[in-house]
Amino acid sequence: MKVDNPHELVGKEVCDANGTTIGTVDKYWNSWNTEYPGYFFGIKTNENTKDTWFRGTNKLIPVYSDYIREWGEHITLNKTMDELGRFWNKAVPCGTTTYPTDQLVDKPIYDKNHSRVGTFYGWVESDGTYKQYGIFVDPYLCDTWKVPFNTIMPMSTNFIHDVKDIITLDKTLDELKEYWHKHHQF
Repeated sequence: MKVDNPHELVGKEVCDANGTTIGTVDKYWNSWNTEYPGYFFGIKTNENTKDTWFRGTNKLIPVYSDYIREWGEHITLNKTMDELGRFWNKAVPCGTTTYPTDQLVDKPIYDKNHSRVGTFYGWVESDGTYKQYGIFVDPYLCDTWKVPFNTIMPMSTNFIHDVKDIITLDKTLDELKEYWHKHHQF
């Protein structure tokens, strides 16, 4: 659904296509390219969703604006929990290993020279394949590079070199900036 006023959705309860309450919208951010125009919303899950799908962790779950069927007093999605959940706990390639996606959310991201890039925040999938990961860029870099603070920048899925307590990329800050400039008109 096209959403022109995303700030009005913050704080609203979110239900799946079957009417099951998932949680509430905590924040939103702009999409990074024309392939996925619109907004993404970070859903703060309720206890049931958290315990069922995320092993009790407190993480915001990204939902694309196209997944919204309607909204008013609350938001109704056009996907069921089962349809959404198949991507939430999917193991994805990360360097030489795989990692469940939900364990990547909120992890700090550093470049190969150990400079802070930002925080892992989401992903874009199509037909069951992850196309891009989303990074909330560090505020210092946003200020330095003149990037809006409420925009997530894309990261190719093959940029991850290693995952432990942090995510380490196989790119430098300059290489990331060049990639974003060349492929996403940043």
